[in-house]
Amino acid sequence: MHTSFNALVTRNQDGQVRSALEPLTTDRLSPGEVTLRTLYAGVNYKDCLSLLGKARIISSYPRIPGIEAVGEVIESHAADFSPGDAVLVHGFQTGIDFDGGLSEVMRVPAGHLQHVPEGLTPQQAAVIGVPGFTVAMALERFETWGLRPDDGMVAVTGAGGAVGRLAIHILSRAGYRVAAITRNLAHADALRALGACDVLDASLAFAPARPLEKARFAAAIDNVGGNTLAWLLRSMQDGGLVASVGNAAGNTFDGSVLPFIMRRVHLFGVVANAPWDERRRLWRRLAHAWAPDFAVLAPYVQYIRLSDVLPHAHQQLAGATSGRTIVAF
Repeated sequence: MHTSFNALVTRNQDGQVRSALEPLTTDRLSPGEVTLRTLYAGVNYKDCLSLLGKARIISSYPRIPGIEAVGEVIESHAADFSPGDAVLVHGFQTGIDFDGGLSEVMRVPAGHLQHVPEGLTPQQAAVIGVPGFTVAMALERFETWGLRPDDGMVAVTGAGGAVGRLAIHILSRAGYRVAAITRNLAHADALRALGACDVLDASLAFAPARPLEKARFAAAIDNVGGNTLAWLLRSMQDGGLVASVGNAAGNTFDGSVLPFIMRRVHLFGVVANAPWDERRRLWRRLAHAWAPDFAVLAPYVQYIRLSDVLPHAHQQLAGATSGRTIVAF
């Protein structure tokens, strides 16, 4: 297959990273047994960093960024996949070591692909995407460690972003009371519509620090890092669980051992990759027991064209966007 298609290609020329829309053919793509017509590709913070050369994420150049995609198989040399199958890919260094989803056509190793789970349409799978899978990884870990809805409030920081909004909605539909923490209180009504029962000003995290704060939360999903993560740790109930999933405010935080030795707080990290048994199990839960109400999510999902991605990336890194952004091909 050598029909021309468009892709966003990132190149490093003399130390300067540049991205541009280019016509390609499949022989220019990284190797893989399955060729897809891309239907949807989520635009994540990590993709924006890659496109604009703001962090060392891509392993070698040229590369097509895009850490996740949903597509339709158009050619397959693997027994598990046939033309017409609806499939999704995320993790496995997609968009980093392998060409990613910001392309009208993808070529993907069969071992990186899975069928869109029964119960979800391709569009619904794209709405959940990496943000929803990240939430599912955190929630399953919470429940494995014994968290139950009546144990107390679950905090979600960076509540206006894609992970934050999906976290609020999925947690609330699973029966948990959610406190949305945001720097933009103008989002408060939207966050409550998604399921938050309380909305807190993120400036709380920048008040003068005490060794331990009032014990507010049974668990937390933190998208922010920095002062916010440190404040969360000081604000957990005894045995509280904190999932660190993002670093929008920085890679470091100044903390104390007191939350760990006085309140037995547990801190763990989440990266949206997983072994296949966990991956399939979580996608089944997202398709059924933890399925979002897509009508409720719809106002917070923005669809753009591939040609819109670069200007959008500048806006997203500047904090001028909210919710989930998806390229619809």
